[in-house]
Amino acid sequence: MATLDYPDMPLRWLQVARCEQCRRHRLSTVGLLVALLLLAACGAPSTPATTHQATELRVALSPTGGALPAHVAATRGIFERNGLRVTITEGNDLPGFTAAMDQGLYDIVLSVPTIVLVAADHGIDVQVVSRLSKSTSANPSSMWITKDPAITSVGQLRGARIGVPALNGQLTDALVYLLERAGVARDQVSFVQTPFATMLDQLEAGRLDAAVTGAPFSTAMAARGFRLHDDVVVAAVHEASGGRVDDGMTALFACSARFTREHPEAVRAWRASLEEAVAQLSGDENAIRDLYRTWLKMPPEVAAASPLPTWELEITPSDLQPYVTISKSVGSIDREPDVTGLVWQDHP
Repeated sequence: MATLDYPDMPLRWLQVARCEQCRRHRLSTVGLLVALLLLAACGAPSTPATTHQATELRVALSPTGGALPAHVAATRGIFERNGLRVTITEGNDLPGFTAAMDQGLYDIVLSVPTIVLVAADHGIDVQVVSRLSKSTSANPSSMWITKDPAITSVGQLRGARIGVPALNGQLTDALVYLLERAGVARDQVSFVQTPFATMLDQLEAGRLDAAVTGAPFSTAMAARGFRLHDDVVVAAVHEASGGRVDDGMTALFACSARFTREHPEAVRAWRASLEEAVAQLSGDENAIRDLYRTWLKMPPEVAAASPLPTWELEITPSDLQPYVTISKSVGSIDREPDVTGLVWQDHP
């Protein structure tokens, strides 16, 4: 059950699907560099087919609270009213989505800032077309959690065994950045790749001293007496921005710069559809929690207690800069990216 605002995946090696002729493309992971060779061998990306009635868009996303506006736009006819015919593929392999987009299998994909930066660093043609969801201190997405209630700061994690969903990725990179700023080197802690669903059991068994997770798993951990700390992305971005930014970008939508050049009207229609969906959802808590139960398959008691998403669609190049600082500091990217080119800017 996917319930976090964004699934965290390995990022130094983006993963891609081998093309199979079947009803749905399934992605089997391989390293990014191998993936790029496969992509080159598969041929040039295709452009979306059009009809007189609508523009076809192939979209890949994860079924999470943050992605609710896209689901609502698809199921309530919002995309159609804006001239789009959208086919959505659901899954949890965000890096694989990006690599498959580069191959031409998708037009727009759900992603997070770190994936976009790593993809661009490895030469993939990628561009952000909108933000989607965000976390704040008041409404956190992914917090670090400790077994020992006496631990109050990341600087006290030296020597700890920390459960993370992936050994590289936005959540892990954010925590590594915070550790380094507190004087704790990455090799002074032990990261243990652990699925979100098993982190509680591993903490209780004493195999982990801390973990990074989010709702609804964090709710269960708090109920068992574990201590919940800051949202790691919010804290890292705040630190990386010199205190200027107080929220974390937990999800965004990306496509290729080639697509935005060739189909700006489709990008405008996509953003207009998301804006309409967000307007419908905003303030309608009952509708959101009903979608938690039906689309996200949450048990009723979990859906009732889970925090509500916070959506923000507008993005500027400067919004990516704190993530550049974090990614360069922890070694996820080597070069300074052109953030202006990484964010679509409409020029009607």
